[in-house]
Amino acid sequence: MGGALLLFGVAEWAALPLLTDPVPAMRGAGVVAAFLGLGLLIADVFLPVPSSVVMVAHGALFGLVPGAALSLLGGVSATLLAFALGRRGRGIVERVTTPSQRSAADRLLTRWGPWVVVSTRAVPVLAETVAVVAGTSSMRWSVLICAGAAGTAVPALLYAAAGAGADTAMSMLLAVGVALAFSGLLAIAGARLRRSSPLP
Repeated sequence: MGGALLLFGVAEWAALPLLTDPVPAMRGAGVVAAFLGLGLLIADVFLPVPSSVVMVAHGALFGLVPGAALSLLGGVSATLLAFALGRRGRGIVERVTTPSQRSAADRLLTRWGPWVVVSTRAVPVLAETVAVVAGTSSMRWSVLICAGAAGTAVPALLYAAAGAGADTAMSMLLAVGVALAFSGLLAIAGARLRRSSPLP
């Protein structure tokens, strides 16, 4: 988390327009805006990307469902990247911790890790930190994907609805209902995978 905050501080000091307000660049990019938005959401692992602004822009530029799908893809991809970094960092963790500490942390993450990933996906810095730490545990990739998608679905759809102008009460309720149902199904699927699949 300290490393992430340091990178965020450097990026804020540099005051890059793309990281402070990416909407003008996305609005003028046409179809390329989809790839630009995806790239920004993935780069959020390292940089202070205003992910909520990007998700709103997805909705405004591409509509409710395509915009939400782009944001969901970007959010899950960022989760996978952070998790992969955690996998690569296992050696460092082994050098600075004892076997008993790793065993205790692994038991905790195996039991509660997926739910922590789900609940922190919308929280800046903490989302990436949790995904990296999860990568150092025995959590499976399939469980991580389900948890990341479940935690990203609700904000992705809500921000896309805001960007697309879905401002009626019925539209918002429908968006929330669909997102919650999708998240619930993914969370249940992840829990079943965690119980039934062998550890890597």
